[in-house]
Amino acid sequence: MPAALNPSLLVAEDVHRHFEGMHAVDGVSIEVPTGKITGLIGPNGAGKSTFLAVLAGTLPASEGTIVYDGQDITRMPAYARARRGLVRTFQLPSEFARLTVLENLLVAAPKNRGDSLWGALRGKGYWMVDEQPLIDQARGLLKRFGMTAKESDYAGTMSGGQKRLIEIMRALMLKPRVLLLDEPMSGVHPSIVEEIHHYLQELRREGLTILMVEHELHLVERLCDSVVVMAQGKVIGSGTMATLRQQKEIVDAYLVG
Repeated sequence: MPAALNPSLLVAEDVHRHFEGMHAVDGVSIEVPTGKITGLIGPNGAGKSTFLAVLAGTLPASEGTIVYDGQDITRMPAYARARRGLVRTFQLPSEFARLTVLENLLVAAPKNRGDSLWGALRGKGYWMVDEQPLIDQARGLLKRFGMTAKESDYAGTMSGGQKRLIEIMRALMLKPRVLLLDEPMSGVHPSIVEEIHHYLQELRREGLTILMVEHELHLVERLCDSVVVMAQGKVIGSGTMATLRQQKEIVDAYLVG
């Protein structure tokens, strides 16, 4: 079904991921509404990050179906999903420490003429046709995220919060339609948490679809349009945070206190 007729750009049906008999993801079915921020919460070991990896293709599903923009992508490799606009970030910062902040953004850009050996050998005059627009795009993101002054600094010298921003910007270089965020606020200074909160709200207003794993429930409540709760590899509830707090099974599993 075309995305225009389908309110959910990303749909998972009965997805499983097994590790030598352990059911890390055990029959998860969710729909991620287009143009909304969906939270994915649950206790440690619930299978949230594993499920996100299966959606992104960095781990294959053992069973089940994943449909993105009306296409079955269950067996599609991660790079192909990313090129189609399904892009993820990681729980731990994954910056290239010895590259500059600008270079960290540029490495994510697809289809550059200089990426191949043949293209690189053709020289700067050949591949700069692609490179300059990408540099402009990256600098636009740096300006938007308040990091223009850090353009030439090595990414390894950035704070934890700045590394989170780099990772989000790098994902945005791929011009995603669905962004999968794995604990984007983890280990981040409160001032940058507020910045990330603001940027995600802006991206939603611009129509980006986001599925976000997050432990800080007050942030989930403020930011997410709907929430899915996982425990022991299964979905045990979904809805708004207000409605989830009224369900005893969910309170007992996760929301106590």
